[in-house]
Amino acid sequence: MSDTELAWTPAWKLREMFTRRELSPLEFAQFLLTRAERLEDLGAFITTFPEHLLAEAGAATDRIMQGDDDLPPLHGLPVSLKDSIVTKGQRTTHGSYLFKDNVPDQDSVASEQLKQAGAIIFAKSNLPEFELNRRSVNLVAKEALNPWDQRRTSGGSSGGAGVATAAGLGPLAIGTDGGGSIRIPSSFNGIFGLQPSRGRVPDMAPAFGIFSSVLGPMTRDVCDAALLMQAIACVDERDPRTRRDAPPDYLADLDKGVAGLRVAWSADLGRVVPDEPGIVEMCHEAAQLFRGMGIQYSEPSFRFEDPHDELELDGDYAKWKMAALSREVLPDMLDPISWAMSQPREDYVKVAIYIRDRSDRPTMLEYALSIRPDVRRRARTHIDDFFRDHDLLLCPVIARTAFECGSGGITPFQYTAYTFITNVAGYCGASVPIGLYEGMPVGLQIIARPGEESLLLRAARALERERPWAQLRPPVD
Repeated sequence: MSDTELAWTPAWKLREMFTRRELSPLEFAQFLLTRAERLEDLGAFITTFPEHLLAEAGAATDRIMQGDDDLPPLHGLPVSLKDSIVTKGQRTTHGSYLFKDNVPDQDSVASEQLKQAGAIIFAKSNLPEFELNRRSVNLVAKEALNPWDQRRTSGGSSGGAGVATAAGLGPLAIGTDGGGSIRIPSSFNGIFGLQPSRGRVPDMAPAFGIFSSVLGPMTRDVCDAALLMQAIACVDERDPRTRRDAPPDYLADLDKGVAGLRVAWSADLGRVVPDEPGIVEMCHEAAQLFRGMGIQYSEPSFRFEDPHDELELDGDYAKWKMAALSREVLPDMLDPISWAMSQPREDYVKVAIYIRDRSDRPTMLEYALSIRPDVRRRARTHIDDFFRDHDLLLCPVIARTAFECGSGGITPFQYTAYTFITNVAGYCGASVPIGLYEGMPVGLQIIARPGEESLLLRAARALERERPWAQLRPPVD
């Protein structure tokens, strides 16, 4: 196999090659480090751990050569983690100059699970400071650039993971998603990304964070995402948000298909004005592929509440209610902006300007008074009511391609207009590649009820078979 083909080999196939001794974990580790050095200007990683990777890959190779038949499912496979995910003994910066020398003394739950499954954490991927920007730019590393067009952003906040996966810098990556931060970079970079429902992938309660944020896989094919979910999904009481039901066998259910399901399409969720209508049309065409899979397809009229609309004081997704729930479940958790503002001035000035600017926000009353009365009284559909009559909802991830680095014209509300609802409602969502629009990747979003990640994976797998995307590769080789 050529180096080019090796870069695009999925993890499930690498595992088979390791087992058959066609390739060793050490050989792949050496290849990966060489490639990461060559493509360093893409800015995929903030930190790599070459000595750790080579040592662990060497030990994994020894076990295989000794004929050990009891190998864990991710044995010898390198995986990168977003640099907001805590890893014991490995630098974790949160994209902030204030944490540039931070080396945690404990693992996150996901890190523990990955190690138990035999994976090797070899890099921490790029992100915006405290995960609070639409571009993966910070003061500790170069910006993560889109491998399809390096003038454009990789997205945020799991932008580095999107770059790494899309550019063949390891088939397995873990990102986080608090409002679209797995799905939007996945759409921008042309990969598959899964945002699990709240508590499906537990994490230890952070000192600061975002209550709606979850950990999930970013891969080049659906089977690899199922492999990762098999490793990191669990029940862990150290996270008060953990789901109490045991996760299913994601790999066993992967090829069950979607026949008999009730699948709906929406162009706008009843309220979104697209930036690029052509992308909505492209997603609509891809959604209709499900019609040939034995499903009940519909295009109902509805309007989901805007989760950002603080005026909706009785709404289940108003930000003040999310903050109250956060204080109830995680009473010691600080949001990153409040934490940054609490630092001494000599430290606060080291925080990126886009974080400092966010501290100057209108009050809830000022925001409410700025909204027209007719908007205040508009009708809306509750997401739980909608999903009583539907199993899956299809819509765009974001109605635009990746924008140029440094360009304006996109607000945070526009950026997450299609994605934020799943985070605050506790639902799960995925970005599935459907092709290129004017040379840039586009993702179709699939949304399912809380705890139904297996169903999402099945639907994405069915679409992957109908319209394969793995052969689409950015111009980096």
